Amino acid sequence: MRRAQAAIEYLMMIAVALMMVAIVIRYVRQAAEQAGKTINESSKTLSEYLRKEWSNVSGG
Repeated sequence: MRRAQAAIEYLMMIAVALMMVAIVIRYVRQAAEQAGKTINESSKTLSEYLRKEWSNVSGG
């Protein structure tokens, strides 16, 4: 009976560890996705600004 209890406790610890890993992976994915969106928006804004300034400089 003691071995069965130890095995169940071991499996529960593995299950908890896997749940924690899943939570961390989800959080990191969301953070990376948000960072990607921010980078895309910033690069669009910068590109538009540079085009506008280049037009002003070149007289167009």
